[in-house]
Amino acid sequence: KKKAEAEKKKKLEAEKKKKLEAEKKKKLEAEKKKKLEAEKKKKLEAEKKKKLEAEKKKKAEAEKKKKLEAEKKKKLEAEKKKKLEAEKKKKAEAEKKKKAEAEKKKKLEAEKKKKAEVEKKKKAEAEKKKKLEAEKKKKLEAEKKKKLEAEKKKKAEAVKKKKEAERKKREAEQVQRERDEQEAVSAFGAVAWAIQEEVRTNWNPPAGDFEGFSVLFTIRVDREGNVTSVTMVRSSGNARFDESAENAIYKASPLPIPGEPRFYEYLKEFDFKFSP
Repeated sequence: KKKAEAEKKKKLEAEKKKKLEAEKKKKLEAEKKKKLEAEKKKKLEAEKKKKLEAEKKKKAEAEKKKKLEAEKKKKLEAEKKKKLEAEKKKKAEAEKKKKAEAEKKKKLEAEKKKKAEVEKKKKAEAEKKKKLEAEKKKKLEAEKKKKLEAEKKKKAEAVKKKKEAERKKREAEQVQRERDEQEAVSAFGAVAWAIQEEVRTNWNPPAGDFEGFSVLFTIRVDREGNVTSVTMVRSSGNARFDESAENAIYKASPLPIPGEPRFYEYLKEFDFKFSP
């Protein structure tokens, strides 16, 4: 009995479950149907809306096209009008330009004529001025030439006078030099024997007989008579004799030359003949 009740209960639960599933299925199908109908309705409305919008767009495009054509027509008429006005204006400007050019040409010719007259007058004045300047220049050059010749003559006379003075000065100097040289030679002649004796005193004769031997030297001295150089001009023929004579000259330095300063120029170099 207990088993039968359990089966009954199980059966009832199964039926109940089956019923619930059937109801759930029915409900789902109804919802699905409702959803499909809603989608269908929405689709139809969208298509209707799309159709209306297409018609509206077509109508708007037609109106736009009509408007554009009207504007194009208006624009073409405006351009035509503008072109006609531009041509009219161009023609007027061309006439105005032609008139202005004619006036300008007339004015230029008048100015050209006036300018030619001015230039002619200016040229005549320039030529007159040039002529006056040429005469002035010629006069100045003549004066300048005269002045230069006078200066040249004066300069030549001055040069001549200067040359004459220099010539007289040179002659006077030459006379003085000749006098000084004569006096220097005379003064040297007075001391030549003393120089010869001084050298002989300082001579250290080498071995041998040098009777009749002589050697000629050129001696250079400073202002105090100090011997600065001895140059043999003519040898005695004996080197030992020549050398001893040269040594004697150096040993005798300073030589007793005249002390007058103006004589030095003529006595700074002299020939000296040494013989025993």
